[in-house]
Amino acid sequence: MLIINDLHIGVNRAGGTTPQSQAALREYLRDGLRTLLEGEEEIVVVNGDLFDSFDVGNFEVIKTAKIFFDWLNKNKSGNLYFIAGNHDWQPKAEKVSSFNTLCYMLQFSGRSTWFGTVGFSHVYENVSCIAHMPNQEMFNAEIAKAAEFNGKGRYLLLHCNYKNGFAENSDHSLNLSDEQVGALIESGWTLVLGHEHIGRTFRGERVIIVGNQFPSSVADCIGDEDKHCLRIVEGRVHFERTWSSYENYIEVDWRLLPVSDKYRFIRVTGNATAAESAEVIRVISKLRQTHQAFVIGNAVKIEGCDLNDEIASSVEDIAVFDVAAAIMEELTEEERAVVKGLLE
Repeated sequence: MLIINDLHIGVNRAGGTTPQSQAALREYLRDGLRTLLEGEEEIVVVNGDLFDSFDVGNFEVIKTAKIFFDWLNKNKSGNLYFIAGNHDWQPKAEKVSSFNTLCYMLQFSGRSTWFGTVGFSHVYENVSCIAHMPNQEMFNAEIAKAAEFNGKGRYLLLHCNYKNGFAENSDHSLNLSDEQVGALIESGWTLVLGHEHIGRTFRGERVIIVGNQFPSSVADCIGDEDKHCLRIVEGRVHFERTWSSYENYIEVDWRLLPVSDKYRFIRVTGNATAAESAEVIRVISKLRQTHQAFVIGNAVKIEGCDLNDEIASSVEDIAVFDVAAAIMEELTEEERAVVKGLLE
């Protein structure tokens, strides 16, 4: 069994990219999915956030569906299992998500394809899951159900944060507390988490945060030398490397630019005076126009002010973000009409 998560296909990174590098990044992530599937012949489980957002557009859905259809046609005994993550769900959604559209298309494969969209569910043999829930309270209720279940020798797949208090107050992201982990482990479960992009383990590998298999941003590369997928073979967990930062990611002082075209993710660092700030932006902008990297982040500090891409992407990113449009997307048609009337 292959377990993958957080591929974020159809990603749209405004900061640190050009239209050409954005398209190249999206193709890179689709190619990554194809490569992962080539290494498995039987069971593939996607543990949340296959797509980057609720609606990534028909092009990305069709391209992704073809990858899965090709795999099913090649592997006659293969089966697919999809678990919804936070990017696959949206409050007050009036449209069908890209995730649900893909699931609907795959039903016509004539093969066993399972979709976990809500709550505590059995997936396959010794694997169960809790798909993304609308809020923390409902998530806690599903955790309680799983804790009452005999999980000895079983794996519980979740898509959530681990020990992140801020997430508890957000309906978009869920949190698994230390107390909940203790109760689940006591019931016998080994926990496999998607959602967080940096892989690590806790509690003697009874809590496994897989991390994403391929970076989709500079932030995904920081502090993560290697990325892995997870395999369960004869009841035992195996990590398989899918990406290495070596020759793929570099942090470099802005005064030492340019760098080799082999790097796909670049974090530009260093310090500059206020008088040099325009030169910093000019040099980085030029690099973005000429380099083959997918994302070139700006983390240069201007006289103590950190222009960190992981926080605000860059001066350019702030300029292109439309706050009003982002808010309007979360409203119903009726609510949008009221707001438009007030604005007019």
